[in-house]
Amino acid sequence: MQFDESKINSTLGETSKDDNSGKYVIKSDQKVLDFDEITKEVGGLYRNKKPLASCDALYIKNDDQIYLIEFKNARKSRIGKTFFLQKAFDSLMTLAFAFYPGLSLKELSKRVYLIVVYNDDGIVEKEQKSVHFQAIKDKINSFTTQEHRVLFGLEIYREVLYKEIFTVEKDYFMQQIYKKIF
Repeated sequence: MQFDESKINSTLGETSKDDNSGKYVIKSDQKVLDFDEITKEVGGLYRNKKPLASCDALYIKNDDQIYLIEFKNARKSRIGKTFFLQKAFDSLMTLAFAFYPGLSLKELSKRVYLIVVYNDDGIVEKEQKSVHFQAIKDKINSFTTQEHRVLFGLEIYREVLYKEIFTVEKDYFMQQIYKKIF
């Protein structure tokens, strides 16, 4: 497919912008593709203008490392358990259709990483502190590493639609994952 490059070329920071508040989840000039815009064009052409859910950014590092990135300017506790399921599914289908029509979904899934970045800081409505709840969270966190914990019901797509899925807080993304990808 051909896309209007002036519409789809963007930066990671720009794709992290919250539509409601206008605030950026992260600051980055890293060049990416605006996957929301790509999805609009695909939906306009092939779905009778019916909207598809989509991730915010697409970064193709090479043939074996394709990243779909979704930003959510909300605390993880305020995001519904299955909020991202449709976005994850529709995004991979759009990617396959628009960029990799010659690959099977099985082949494509071995190349694509899904990263959901949420913002636990800077949200007006703060969670109330609870020593007991924090102890429970710390105990659960001790059983798994941050890199391999998958939230929001997305684990059903791990190794089915995506090679790997990360659901991480924005600071962790910037400190640990960003430098590995870009």
